[in-house]
Amino acid sequence: MQKILLCDDEVMNRKVASKILKKEGFEVVEAENGAEALEILKHEKFDLILMDLMMPVMDGYEATKIIKSDENLLNIPLIVISALSDKSAVTKALELGANEYVTKPFDIIEFRLRIKNAIKLGSYHTLLEEEVSKKTGELQDALREVIKSEKDIVSILGKTAEFRDNETSAHTLRVGEMAALIAQKFGWSSAEVELMRLAAPMHDMGKVGIADKILLKPGKLDENEFAIMKTHAKIGHTILSQKDTPLLHLAAEIAYTHHEKYDGSGYPKGLSGDAIPLSGAIVSVVDVFDALLSERPYKKAFSLEKTLEIITNDSGGHFHPEVVEHFLNSIDEILKIRDSLQDA
Repeated sequence: MQKILLCDDEVMNRKVASKILKKEGFEVVEAENGAEALEILKHEKFDLILMDLMMPVMDGYEATKIIKSDENLLNIPLIVISALSDKSAVTKALELGANEYVTKPFDIIEFRLRIKNAIKLGSYHTLLEEEVSKKTGELQDALREVIKSEKDIVSILGKTAEFRDNETSAHTLRVGEMAALIAQKFGWSSAEVELMRLAAPMHDMGKVGIADKILLKPGKLDENEFAIMKTHAKIGHTILSQKDTPLLHLAAEIAYTHHEKYDGSGYPKGLSGDAIPLSGAIVSVVDVFDALLSERPYKKAFSLEKTLEIITNDSGGHFHPEVVEHFLNSIDEILKIRDSLQDA
């Protein structure tokens, strides 16, 4: 049974309206003023509100304003029923959010029709909201699946690059976690930090395009070999730019710029200073830090002291000074990440 809240301070008015409404099959709850109506609305749900204007304690204007400002109540159809018939009263009530305005004494047939139409409109609105909510939920589920698939693909790509290189098994994961930590120190949003965590491990994606004799060479590369090795930044950018999603866009940016140097002596474009995207500048520091501490076929692992000395001395040269500052201030957290992600 559909339920109507009838708010009027005159007992006789309530009796007349209530009798008509009950005869039409509605359940009616009565209130003597706006304050009482609001209290009832805290505990019961209604399909329609009938609101008088001139009442003691709280008039209909104030009650209507409060109801239509409450997101839990604003969609309930509200009809003002008042003896005030001047244009200003009607305009004010409608401006406050009333859906209809009926002047007393009302025509019974018109009154019934307006009630039924208002409730029907409210029902349509409710059905529309439910359908929108359902479709929104379905879209969100689909979006989550797309994001999950994208994350899975990126993870697979990262492993692919890692298996071809001679880097240690957890290096890319550590770079992702460290880069996310530094991004957080720069005030990035939680969503941006998560993107960094997922994108940073892709920094050397382009190495899949480098020949094994160069990529896996145990000794120092000669000039020609190093020139070829440097192309991995461009190759990684090309691979990761095939789709322009936020995650792949950031991954492509990092792959392309994490070998740029603050003083302009890096590659592939020789960018300098703030022309280097912050994402690439962050990954540059954490990538070098982790690589220096890791043993490779062509080098022994550096000590922590020596590694920090190199990072500090290269601030303003190789590395972005502000990134280095955040990195050094976060060294305890950085070392915890290394300890938690040991090589297999």
